[in-house]
Amino acid sequence: MIKVFSYNQRQDHGQTYSQMLRARAIVFLDRLNWDVNVVDGKEEDEYDREYNPLYFVAERPDGSHATSMRIIPTTGPTMLRDKFHSFFPDCPDIYSPTIWESTRYCATLRPGEIHYTGELARTLCQTCLENGITHLTGIFFRPMLRIYERAGWPPEPIMSAQLDGKMITLATFDVSQARLDEINKKFALAA
Repeated sequence: MIKVFSYNQRQDHGQTYSQMLRARAIVFLDRLNWDVNVVDGKEEDEYDREYNPLYFVAERPDGSHATSMRIIPTTGPTMLRDKFHSFFPDCPDIYSPTIWESTRYCATLRPGEIHYTGELARTLCQTCLENGITHLTGIFFRPMLRIYERAGWPPEPIMSAQLDGKMITLATFDVSQARLDEINKKFALAA
């Protein structure tokens, strides 16, 4: 099941939101050792609290977290503009009501659960199409490229840089009916 809700609606999805934050703490602090703020086992930042992002959360039938991400409009503060611009000094400011930034992709998938990635990608693409979003932008480490490609949503790289000895890439993701059809075909998802 995919749940879509904003930060302002998080009380209506309290368990889902809490499990997502716990999954983010496990993935970003424990596994990846990122410099993130974790309080009471939950990773939540100012982009959650201050900018009312839209969340996409895939849950298993038992209600546990499988995968999630958030998107925020580029017309306000973004992680690229505020946190990562120094790594991409020649990058133009990405600012448009039709381009949103995707961040905090988090997966707690078990073997054989790749379909949750497809369901998340489909719902994300469909929601963007329905709301006039033509592109997503994001920054990711190289291993994520394979995940995006397996989801049927390969990014278009803009530029790359080094962060702590690892390659990070700034890219865009097109939002189109053709992209949605590709995701559905890849995962044999019923529209």
